[in-house]
Amino acid sequence: MSIKKIAEMTGASVSTVGRVLNNPNHKCQSEEMRERILQAAREINYLPNEAARNLKTGSVVKKEVYYINVLLTRVVSEENDPFFSEMLRLVEIEIRKNNCIVSSVWHRTDFSNDKYCMSNDMDSIVDEMYKNKEQKSDGLIIIGKCCTRVLKALKQREKNIVSINRNSTNYEVDEVLCDGRKIAMTAIEHLVKCGHTRIGYVGDCHDEARFAGYQAAQIRYHLDPNIDYIFDTTPNEDHGYKAAEYFLQQSDPPTGIYCANDILAIGMLNCLGKRRSRYYTPSIVSSDNITESQYTTPMLTTVALPKNEMVQFALMLLLDRIRGRHKIISKLEVEGTLILRESCLPITDSFEPEYYI
Repeated sequence: MSIKKIAEMTGASVSTVGRVLNNPNHKCQSEEMRERILQAAREINYLPNEAARNLKTGSVVKKEVYYINVLLTRVVSEENDPFFSEMLRLVEIEIRKNNCIVSSVWHRTDFSNDKYCMSNDMDSIVDEMYKNKEQKSDGLIIIGKCCTRVLKALKQREKNIVSINRNSTNYEVDEVLCDGRKIAMTAIEHLVKCGHTRIGYVGDCHDEARFAGYQAAQIRYHLDPNIDYIFDTTPNEDHGYKAAEYFLQQSDPPTGIYCANDILAIGMLNCLGKRRSRYYTPSIVSSDNITESQYTTPMLTTVALPKNEMVQFALMLLLDRIRGRHKIISKLEVEGTLILRESCLPITDSFEPEYYI
């Protein structure tokens, strides 16, 4: 099936369809149109032209076509957190680039909730997820934290699984890991170098590597723990806004804050911009380096994950396992990179940044 067919199904131009399917950095004018194009590509089992021609003609250079499922465990839809939208876009492009078909895309936030997983029969829930699936499956890519009980249930349905994550699966499945603990420690080390000793945390606190990194950094740098500096929440912009309101009400708030996700930090900057407080201008460091992080004011200091490389390595591991070239559980770890921008300043700096989005 061709790009022209997808254009007919969605009402988009052929050039727009091509850019959405092949360029991970392309910003479609309409998010609704982008999603329609991606959904149409999944429905017709779209393959790039060369792969489709080889499949149709039986060319001697034909490669095996594999059907790959994708599971996102942190968001109801990619719109809730642009990080997952970017990751899914990269994964779909890489799948098709490797002569494979995107079979199903699932969103299951409950699969990252330990309390939910402990109190429910995950084998039955996973079986129900696969119940109406008609297409074959050769492998599964998991994006985001996934409870151990879910991983064990998924392994009963999928022989070939790879996880792209910041929280290790502890060798339950193959994984490409950018260690959340190290990400947090990198962020807090920078805040400490800027002179901050009252450092807050905004993000998930439950079995979360980034929160563990925040706690470890407090010990390493001899920071006094303060439970009032911790705002336990899931990642979205509204929750970041509420976190800023929470700190604004404190008589002695943290001067530096580590946000586990860029989208939380963007919500905080939005709140601080609207409040325009001259007396509280905290330095903020986050992690992910989503596209929007460089368009805030002040621009967001963040720990960038090497998203392209993580996706490429994940497909490499998955295809290697599908083809029977390795059987042991394998982990490939990559490092985050601190991106210095304007949202984090030395505590002695007299400059007070303006906050607005």
